[in-house]
Amino acid sequence: MRFLPLLITVFIDSLGFGLAFPIFSALIMNPELSILSEQTSLSLRGWIFGLLISSFCIGQFFGGPVLGVLSDRKGRKKILLVTLLLAVVAYSLIGVGVLVKNVWLILGARFISGWAAANWSIAQSIIVDRSSDEEKAKNFGLLGMAWGTGFIIGPFLGGKLSDPQFSLGGGLATPFWVAGWLCLINFILLLWRLEESLPKNLLAKINWAAGFEHLKKAFTTPKLRGIFTVMFIFSLGWGFFTEFCPVFLIEHLGLELGEIANFFAWVGLWIAICQGMLIRPFLNRFAPQVLLPCALFGMALVLPWMLLIHEVWMLFAMLPFLALFESMIFPTASTLVSNSSSKEAQGEVLGIHNSIQWAAIGFTPLFSGSAVALFPHLPITVAIVAMLGALAVFLKVFKKTKEAIPYNK
Repeated sequence: MRFLPLLITVFIDSLGFGLAFPIFSALIMNPELSILSEQTSLSLRGWIFGLLISSFCIGQFFGGPVLGVLSDRKGRKKILLVTLLLAVVAYSLIGVGVLVKNVWLILGARFISGWAAANWSIAQSIIVDRSSDEEKAKNFGLLGMAWGTGFIIGPFLGGKLSDPQFSLGGGLATPFWVAGWLCLINFILLLWRLEESLPKNLLAKINWAAGFEHLKKAFTTPKLRGIFTVMFIFSLGWGFFTEFCPVFLIEHLGLELGEIANFFAWVGLWIAICQGMLIRPFLNRFAPQVLLPCALFGMALVLPWMLLIHEVWMLFAMLPFLALFESMIFPTASTLVSNSSSKEAQGEVLGIHNSIQWAAIGFTPLFSGSAVALFPHLPITVAIVAMLGALAVFLKVFKKTKEAIPYNK
C-alpha cells in the first residue's frame, strides 16, 4: 500500500497524544503517585492537568504553519523525518521528567511533541501530491482512520505499559520510552520506503515574504476564510465535547472510569471504521460542499439524544451514528481547503487549517473545567450550538455554489 508508511506516522502521532491521558491523570491527580507536593490544592492540580493536555494541542497550533511552509520549500520527506527525530527527543524528555518528577520538563517536552505531531499537515500534503481529485477525499479519510485507530490504542497502551506488572522497571515513564522507540522505528521506515512527493521544480529556498502572502491570502480569500471559520467553530464544539464528556457521563449515567475508557474506545473504533470504509460510498457520490453541511446537521440531530439517554446500552447504540457524521467532516473540509489553494502552497495552507483546529481544541481545557463541574450538560449543549453555528457559517459562505459535482461521473 503506497501510503502505509504515512499512515503509520499519523497512527503514532495519535497514539502519543492518547497514551498520556491515563498517565497524566495519575501523575497529577492521584495523591499516591503524584509528582506534585502533598500541599498542592485540588484546583491547582486540575489546572496543571489541563495545561499538560493543552500543551500538545498548542504545540500543534504553532507547529502546523511552520512545518507546512518548510515542507513546501524543502520537501515533504525531509521535514517529516525531522519531525520524527524531534518526537524521539520529546518523548525521551517526558520520560526523564516523569522519573525526576519535574512537571515543567514534562510540560515543555509535551509542547515539543505536539509541535512534531503537527506533521499531520505534511501527511495531508503528500496525499494531495499523490492523489487525483477523485481520490483526494477518500485518501484523507485513510489518514483519519489511522488517527482514530491510534486514539483507540493510545490510552489502553498507556494504562497497560504503566502498570507495574508490564512496565519493565520504568514505571509511569515506560509508555513514553516505547513511544520514542516507535518514532525512531518509523523514522527508519520512512527513510527507507517513502519517496519525495514534491516535484523538484517546486523545491526552493524559504521565502518568508511569500509565506506571509499565503497567510494573508488564506484569510482574505472568502472560501478559505469561511472554511477556516467553520472548522474552528466545529473543533471548539467537538473538542469541548470529547474533553469534558466524561463529567456528563459520570453525573448523568453514573459511569465509572473503566466504562468511560470503553466509551472513548467505542467512539474511536467507529470513527476509524467509518473513515476507512463506510464513508467511501458517500465520498464517491457527493461533492464535499454537499457532505460537510449534511454532516454538521446530522451531528446536531444526534447529539441531543445523549441528554435523553438513561441506559448505557442506548448510549453505545447511538455512538456509531455520531461517528459516521463526524468522520465525514475532516476529509471533506481538508478537500475544500486543498481545492481552494494553489499547488505550491498546499503544505502551508493545510498547516494553517490544522493549527486553527488545534487552537480550538487546545485552549478550552484551560478555562472551562469549573463551568462544566457546575453544569454537566454543557459538553453536549455547547457541541450542539457549535454544529449549528458552523452550519450557518458554511451556508452563508458557500451559498453561491448552486451545483455539487460528484467525484466520479
